[in-house]
Amino acid sequence: VGGGRPEGHGASVEGGRTRQTEGMDLISPDPGRWAARFDRHRWRIRLALPQARTEHIGSTAIGTICAKDVVDILVGEVDVTAAAQALVSAGYVIEGERPNHIWLCWPDPQQREAVVHVVIAGGDIWHQRLLFRDFLKRSPAEARAYEALKQRLAAQTDDWGEYTAQKAAFVARILQRAAES
Repeated sequence: VGGGRPEGHGASVEGGRTRQTEGMDLISPDPGRWAARFDRHRWRIRLALPQARTEHIGSTAIGTICAKDVVDILVGEVDVTAAAQALVSAGYVIEGERPNHIWLCWPDPQQREAVVHVVIAGGDIWHQRLLFRDFLKRSPAEARAYEALKQRLAAQTDDWGEYTAQKAAFVARILQRAAES
């Protein structure tokens, strides 16, 4: 659940502290700062897309687990391409796309503080991202398991694509459990 590229050498969290690893930077939970960053971007997004639905997603939205210091934002619109172009006009940078999903970053890929995932409002991707977030927020044991997986992967790779791909089985399992609950 995510998209983008790594930002250099990493860290993992032990006992609430950040330590360097060979992978990506993961920091201790900072829910207040992450929520404030989400609010700033939500405001900026609403100026560009007044009718868009916006949600804080990803590990920073869970608020209790370590995460990359990048806030993931889900934007739901009817026309994904037009919405992404409006965000480009607002200063966001397109990083990638798949069918019905374009992701952009702010301020740029080297200093990313937010990744905006533009998807069809109410579509499958929209529902899966929210289902995953909401399940981990109400399941502390699963959130801790996800955190442990992220720490292990962050120590093993600095390749964002590999990091994301290695989380796929866990994400699929959580989505299945969430759909059944």
